[in-house]
Amino acid sequence: MRKGARTIAGVMAALLLANSSAAEAKHLKRAPHAHVVYHTSHNDYSKIPVPAVGYQEVVPEANLKLVQLASNDTDIGRIQRAYRWRNIADAVSERYGIPSNILLGMICVESEGDPTQPNAGDDGGLGLIHMQPSTASKYGLHLITPSKKLRDKQQGREVRATIHREHLNLKELVDYDDRLHPVKNLDAAGRMIADLYQRRGSWRVALERFAGRSDYDSHVMRYVTLLGSTQFMTSVASDFHGRNNGFATAPTFDRYAGIFFELNRNYGFDTYKKLPPAKVNQR
Repeated sequence: MRKGARTIAGVMAALLLANSSAAEAKHLKRAPHAHVVYHTSHNDYSKIPVPAVGYQEVVPEANLKLVQLASNDTDIGRIQRAYRWRNIADAVSERYGIPSNILLGMICVESEGDPTQPNAGDDGGLGLIHMQPSTASKYGLHLITPSKKLRDKQQGREVRATIHREHLNLKELVDYDDRLHPVKNLDAAGRMIADLYQRRGSWRVALERFAGRSDYDSHVMRYVTLLGSTQFMTSVASDFHGRNNGFATAPTFDRYAGIFFELNRNYGFDTYKKLPPAKVNQR
């Protein structure tokens, strides 16, 4: 640990519920899969440089070990964890013109909001949005072992051993593999989705191609709908309050997420927000 963990005081409750509406999610759901457009000319997002950010303590690390969250086997638990990275996901979405909540929905499906949770099969997949060695390498990320395989069991074992050795300490782990860095990972995943959209002309097909599964888009879009539902997000906040009202300094869910939004500055979020946009051409 670089410094002792200290509770952040005075963090503004800047968190608001998802800024995309349920209507937007329904619109995306109605996008017909048959209308796939193949484009021969598009921006190559793999050529956009990886953000030059690392870890630097701008904001004192907070001690949030007492905070209780719902199980990550539940929708509420996954959203409670994924929402901690919302300001990064929103900045990436804005930079590349990705519809609201898609990246956050991908986080819910892939890592359940835990950046130190690799693929269960230890095949090399890693990140808040899991990226395999081959795709992560294509988009310029530094990997823990040099590999361009789609699945790499040896790398997967090295990833898990390193995470265990560093005791899940994210600020140390980001030096081993860029996929463990929340800004670099989400930016690379955003660039990949933007590339796939430019080729296919459909966000849902882009999601399918990202994961190589025909049902992946439905899983992600389900979370997009939940994130855009005021009623469901109220239940997320209520669940958090019910679990954490037993100690005097317990934050509200809004404040809890707001603390993480501030902590994300330690991973170069301020620098990232200044990068130029490279939005896809919406179709």
